[in-house]
Amino acid sequence: MGFEKVKQILTKLTQEHVEYLKKVEEFERKLETEFSPELVDQILQFIDNDIAEHARVEEEDLDEALKEAGITDFDIEALNFGHQTLDEIVEHLKFLVDKYRAGEATYLGKDLKKEIIKTAKEFFTTLKDHFTEEEDFFFPDILKYDIERFE
Repeated sequence: MGFEKVKQILTKLTQEHVEYLKKVEEFERKLETEFSPELVDQILQFIDNDIAEHARVEEEDLDEALKEAGITDFDIEALNFGHQTLDEIVEHLKFLVDKYRAGEATYLGKDLKKEIIKTAKEFFTTLKDHFTEEEDFFFPDILKYDIERFE
């Protein structure tokens, strides 16, 4: 099986990118027109469930499949670095949301609702960039290992 499992994981991840980017577009639109505590909950749930599981598959399942396929020199940490950046933004977003839920209206003299929207959009932009980086650089770099076997 070896490399076939790697290809299956990459295909699934790429399909999820498309699905998640559609959700992100919807969230971005709603943040501007329909901001509500329920929307914020939906966004956090999306991040905590879908995005967290997606990252886990990349960090654990893909890494394991690469090792099983005998690919030991791919730098999985470079891929994981993007996840750490996203995690830092999420941590700040949750901090702001907690203040909002506690009834606060401002943070560092700025409108808290606007800061939540800005931080959520920053997360979405960083996520889009991360997906692009994976699809344009990391995934093709992984796939080249299969091509090299037949050269």
